[in-house]
Amino acid sequence: MPKEMVDDVEVVETLPLEKGKYTVFLGFAGFGMIGSTAAMYIVRSRGFIERGYVRSKLISPMMILIDGRPRPPFRIYGGDEGLVFIVSEAFLTTESSWPLGLGVMEWLSKKGVKEIVSMEGVLSGARERVIMGFSTGDLSRLNVRPTQEGMISGINACFLDESLRRGIPWTSLFVPTQFMSSVDYGAVADLIEVLNGVFNLKVDVAPLRRRDEELRRMAERLAKGRGGVLSIFRSRSSPPDQAEGA
Repeated sequence: MPKEMVDDVEVVETLPLEKGKYTVFLGFAGFGMIGSTAAMYIVRSRGFIERGYVRSKLISPMMILIDGRPRPPFRIYGGDEGLVFIVSEAFLTTESSWPLGLGVMEWLSKKGVKEIVSMEGVLSGARERVIMGFSTGDLSRLNVRPTQEGMISGINACFLDESLRRGIPWTSLFVPTQFMSSVDYGAVADLIEVLNGVFNLKVDVAPLRRRDEELRRMAERLAKGRGGVLSIFRSRSSPPDQAEGA
């Protein structure tokens, strides 16, 4: 089982990834859980397999149950069709972001990276959800609103810094959300539709739309005094139908 250690960051390959020219998608836990949820929804919808995971004491101790199997929270999927997805459900601290980002980037550079696309939620009070983007290359292909000002922080900033240093094209997609720690299924669907249009993923977002609508109706019932906080919490914590059956 090949592995690489950089500053207490070990990339363990469960199924070795051959050298190539990969488009890498970053999906980390954040506002609306948009990046990590979108990445895993695509992975499961397309049947991409786990290629490896990151092992480090810098990651909070936790395991994720996926299809009844305990898996590390920081995982690497794909390789097929030149696509790689890096996912983490664990919230990463400022102190851990640099060594984790550098360690994974070192591993990626040896595999071959064509471009990197980060996906993240940004808090917004606006009702209209307009996905914004920044790119060191051509952003027009993504059909999102360009932004000239903003802030990229956490581990995504570490990846961006290394991408600039190594001359790797970078794109950031910022998805507005009003949710801090629960999943914004509508925002996830909007993001995946953007990616479908560019990378021809052909991922069905209908289950995400249905879940979003269900939660909106529950919220309306709660506001009218006919619902319950617990029922909304339980439903929002459950994945949509397609993800469950993937």
